[in-house]
Amino acid sequence: MITFEVKKTSELTVDEKAQIISIFNEIFEKNRDEKEFDSIYFNNVKGDGIHSLVKADGVVVGHDAGIPCFYRINGKQVPAMCNIDTMIHPSYRGIENYYDLMKAAFDKYREEGYEFVYGFPNDNAFPLITGIKIMKFIGNLDTYCLPFRIGGIKKQLGFLNWASVLFCHCWLSVSCLFASKKEATFLIEKDAATYNETRYKRMGGNYSKVNLPNLDFVYKVEDYEGIRAAFLIDVTQKSAKNFCRAAKYIWKHEKKNCDIVLYVGVLPFGCTGFVKIPRKFEPKKFNFTATLNSKILDKKEFYDIKNWDMNLSNYDLI
Repeated sequence: MITFEVKKTSELTVDEKAQIISIFNEIFEKNRDEKEFDSIYFNNVKGDGIHSLVKADGVVVGHDAGIPCFYRINGKQVPAMCNIDTMIHPSYRGIENYYDLMKAAFDKYREEGYEFVYGFPNDNAFPLITGIKIMKFIGNLDTYCLPFRIGGIKKQLGFLNWASVLFCHCWLSVSCLFASKKEATFLIEKDAATYNETRYKRMGGNYSKVNLPNLDFVYKVEDYEGIRAAFLIDVTQKSAKNFCRAAKYIWKHEKKNCDIVLYVGVLPFGCTGFVKIPRKFEPKKFNFTATLNSKILDKKEFYDIKNWDMNLSNYDLI
């Protein structure tokens, strides 16, 4: 018998939590454990996540979840929900189960007063969630890079490391000379004070937080598909000049630990010291989707990606 339930993280039984983790590891080929699960779903502004479950004879076979957060729209703080970890065991997949799973979750979000929901479905889930019209596609995030050592990305090009280091050093120096100090403003952005308090306790919590004069940023060094990468997660004061400063800092302090610096997000300016990767060469596609539950903002403005401050800080990829 197939049934559907919606629970908060604190309401999940030991067996339900274990079953969710088991399905996640099987489908996504990961090694998530209970400690990581708890760090993801308890570290948020509400101290609890929301889970929609598909059960077959009482056993969890499908799951969707939301992480509560606060955003600012036109400067006003509003509650929002980040939708993640949608999955159904292969034996129970089908548009009916998928639709009922998602509808149960999104009905609960609206019931609890969340003004909007956003998420980044992978390429398999993207046509489903947009096809059933629960979420609308807003756009793809861009990927920017600074490949200091080309040999760290393509081993056979290791003999060109000296050239790539020289190029990136010159490129960054020139970019810094011409980069604007003007800070970008966004119509829709996370409420940094409440968001950052819990966000960086998730996914292992080993983030580097840097505070310089008129510049705060967060980065994380991690092996990404065999490449030693430094991910620039977020820059609080977003200007072209500050992105250059952040890149220079990371290279100075992490050059022995990484070969490339990456930033994923939406930027309204150029000359950041980074090189924008053409869409067809991006290592991963970030499908940004959302749905508006209220009239707090005009739909045309809400579904325009240019109005969003969105990057890896908004999404628990790393």
